[in-house]
Amino acid sequence: MEEKYWSGAVSAWVELMSKAMAIAKDKKSDGILKNMKTLVFAAVVLWISSLAMQQSDGPLQCVIIQDKQGLTVPFNPPSFLTSNIKTQCQVYGSGHGMLRCGTSDVYVRAECVCSFYNVYEAKYHNFSSCPQGEKSDDVTKLKCPDCLKYSMNRNGPCINGGNLICNGNEVAPNIKCRCPLNYKGMFCEEKIENVTRICDRISSTNGLTRCDSTRMECVTFSRNRRYAYKCQETDASQERRGLPLCVDTEDTTQLPVRAPIYPTTMNPTEPDHSLTSSADIIVSTYVLTYISLSL
Repeated sequence: MEEKYWSGAVSAWVELMSKAMAIAKDKKSDGILKNMKTLVFAAVVLWISSLAMQQSDGPLQCVIIQDKQGLTVPFNPPSFLTSNIKTQCQVYGSGHGMLRCGTSDVYVRAECVCSFYNVYEAKYHNFSSCPQGEKSDDVTKLKCPDCLKYSMNRNGPCINGGNLICNGNEVAPNIKCRCPLNYKGMFCEEKIENVTRICDRISSTNGLTRCDSTRMECVTFSRNRRYAYKCQETDASQERRGLPLCVDTEDTTQLPVRAPIYPTTMNPTEPDHSLTSSADIIVSTYVLTYISLSL
């Protein structure tokens, strides 16, 4: 893109010099001073034109702001919920208020049965706090009212301030947690944060997908998809550094100076007459050049 711009600028300069020399031959009576003024004016016109061309290329960098999701557990759980040693959850003999493991004399603490860690491990790793072969505490088969009863703070596996909702006798994998603001997920374990990502202008989008996740390298576009920007993979928010939003990098008050790089259906936008487009600047420079060379 830059090579095409400089090639056009050099060609324009050569053309202006040729016209200036022709004027000098045809109008010698006007003197050297007038020809010098023409050359200076032509240089100014070329400089203004270059600024307009640079403006039409869009910025080299911009930012996008996305939602970040991550597994978060803001409380310090008891060791029997995080330990791989099952015996910390087991009680032999008396089982008042506890869940019995089959027909054995082993009971499991209520806090261990349907709390977050045990449900998470049972759902994804087939974990059980009962001895091998005794599956009474298999939370993937427990009904919601039982999950409510045999859990920490009687709130099931919901964390981060979420509340267990029992609509009936649904089993644990189908239970619902009502999550507070900025949290989501089956157990309210996903926290949503705004993450700012810096993106660089590119000419090819090969191999890149749209920016639907903060955990992958991706591509985003300006409002009318004339410019593409590659955003690096990141989980952490970056400094914005005063950069514009990628969707705001395009002047929508003008028709494209160049053909769009990325064809798409363009929706009409209302012009903002308070702004001067780069296309208007370029046309004006050509008119001024013609007038000056005709003097």
